[in-house]
Amino acid sequence: MTPLRERNFRLLLSARTISYLGTYLAPIAVAFAVLDLTGSATDTGIAFACWTLAQVSTLLVGGVVADRFPRQLVMVGSDIANVGVRTTMGVALVTGEARVWHLYVLQALGGAATAFYSPASSGLVPELVPADELQQANALMSIGRYVAFPLGAAVGGAIVATIGSGTALLVDAGTYATSALLLTAIDLPERARRAATSNFVAELRDGWTAFTETTWVWVLTVWVACYFLITYAPVFVLGPYIAKHSLGGAGAWGTIVAAEGVGALAGGLIALRLRPSRPWTTVCTFFTITAAQSLLLAAHAPVAAIAAAAFVSGFGFSFGSVIYESGVQRAVAPEKLSRVSAYSWMCSMAFLPAGYALAGPIGTAVGIGAYLVAGAVWIVVTTVLVLAVPSVRDFRLRADEDVSAAPAATT
Repeated sequence: MTPLRERNFRLLLSARTISYLGTYLAPIAVAFAVLDLTGSATDTGIAFACWTLAQVSTLLVGGVVADRFPRQLVMVGSDIANVGVRTTMGVALVTGEARVWHLYVLQALGGAATAFYSPASSGLVPELVPADELQQANALMSIGRYVAFPLGAAVGGAIVATIGSGTALLVDAGTYATSALLLTAIDLPERARRAATSNFVAELRDGWTAFTETTWVWVLTVWVACYFLITYAPVFVLGPYIAKHSLGGAGAWGTIVAAEGVGALAGGLIALRLRPSRPWTTVCTFFTITAAQSLLLAAHAPVAAIAAAAFVSGFGFSFGSVIYESGVQRAVAPEKLSRVSAYSWMCSMAFLPAGYALAGPIGTAVGIGAYLVAGAVWIVVTTVLVLAVPSVRDFRLRADEDVSAAPAATT
């Protein structure tokens, strides 16, 4: 765990883990806050959509800003903005002054603020650790995320149940404040300090060029985005329905989701040590295996079998995310990295809400089992097609290789 020797990286890891703790706490608080105000599940969905849509629509701006200015300061600014959003929301709920439209507006503001954080974080990691430690650094970030998941959910549920949603959101504001303080303590190298060199549209266009000129970057991004739409989202929309009617209820689904979380944590742990010589072939193989979860759900298989498949799915996604982000960080020029990350985040996130929205209607129209089987078949077939792309199939990266200094792959 060599990256942990770097003080700056330890501060970044701590900040991100604490931030994720609030990230997984907040949805529970927001959901119950809306339900307390209106009792409407539709209104709850709108509140979450406000956050997601605002984040997606602002990501490219966040990418440009993070490439123009010190990424540490961009992340601090994002955290401070979210301190204001969550504090305002929490106070309004505690005092009884909140209206549902207040929550919609504040959710949108929070989503927009968060859009600046992730691209800046992706670009900051290579500035804090050597190139040969990037995979370990990203694996540690993944571990922090998946450790925070159950803790955040448990803390959020406990506070909402015992004190109230408003207090839970004030605690969330505290996690953002703590993250900002930790990030402020990072001693950013002088080489990382940049100023704007051209206009916004030109930098956005330059980022798009950097995103598309390396074929494996955009091919894998589009593939994963479609995976969210066709395979991933239907599992998490239709899975609870199957669990309720055929697997024994919410407890069964909780077991399946927990298994996926444990698998994701395991993926981060394995990524600390395992460096495949042909990374995209390995990642694609793991994604192919995720088809088993859809097939077992469609067959109403025993919960233990579905949970085992969910563990593998979580492992594959987490491990693959670490490998992919490490590859991008080394393949893309540092001054363009946040913009490329923003394009990748935007493409992936744009498809996920659509997948959630369409899963129910399509499942009703063609049959839940048939739709899940189609998602499984799709991931297997498209994996074969993706591996047929030379820059994906033949990509190799040695630990001492600096890809960003070499010409981009174009085939």
